[in-house]
Amino acid sequence: MTTRPTIPGPDPDTKPPSFKAPAGAADCHFHVFGPEADYPYAEPRRYTPPQVLESDYRKMAGILGLERGVVVQASPYGADNARVVEAIRVLGPGYVGVGVVDADASEERLDELNRLGVRGARINSASGGRSGIERMGELAARIKGFGWHMQFHIHAEQLAELKPEIRKLPVDAVFDHMGLFPADMPLAHPDFQMLLRLLESGSAWVKLSGAERISRLGLPYRDAIPVARALIDAAPERVVWGTDWPHTNVKPAIPNDGDLMDLLAEFAPDERVRRKILVENPCALYGFGEP
Repeated sequence: MTTRPTIPGPDPDTKPPSFKAPAGAADCHFHVFGPEADYPYAEPRRYTPPQVLESDYRKMAGILGLERGVVVQASPYGADNARVVEAIRVLGPGYVGVGVVDADASEERLDELNRLGVRGARINSASGGRSGIERMGELAARIKGFGWHMQFHIHAEQLAELKPEIRKLPVDAVFDHMGLFPADMPLAHPDFQMLLRLLESGSAWVKLSGAERISRLGLPYRDAIPVARALIDAAPERVVWGTDWPHTNVKPAIPNDGDLMDLLAEFAPDERVRRKILVENPCALYGFGEP
């Protein structure tokens, strides 16, 4: 029998952030889990997530002033996108999703997911999910007609091997969690420079999420600030932000989402740039209408 950790839930006492989010602000990366009886987890899996429902998310997002969002398929659900689709339905207008889709999925299934609010396909090799890396070119050709992007949850050191194929994709590439570039590595490192060049090429995006994942100093994750600022400087029109709520696979302490939003103010001290990150860029990437 496989032993897997059960992840604790998010901090329930969300702190109000130090700045007021602009109208239409979007959380471009979060997950919803459970109830397990209705949405069983895949086998094998690396961890068992906490039960966190749409009502729990709304409470947190309301405190932060977030009005739109992107619910992302997490590895415990494998390629069963039912929970993502249900979250989009329950959360309602202003919410879309990113799923995990096989390259041989039928046209009818892709069309159905598109109608239900899915806007991207996730390639996940960093957390033990169904990666799909071997057939990402085939999948990209299938999703192009729907206007989807391909979202990559990969470790920074994988970029050197994958960059040639990523550059050939007929759809935009979106990198989770600042490319998972370790904050204790120099910004001149080739892995990070490759990520910057992809951003500057105009066909890639990066999520300024997961500061707690790349930090090597722990709370309050200030060592992630130079990484985020370098990404913003490279392409301020192609970066978005997300909470990564409820913070699965984070050790040892679960961050408070109010603190993470305050960290965004450190990433982007200029209010106009923050508005691009929270409102304008998500509108461009996910098709949200203007607030």
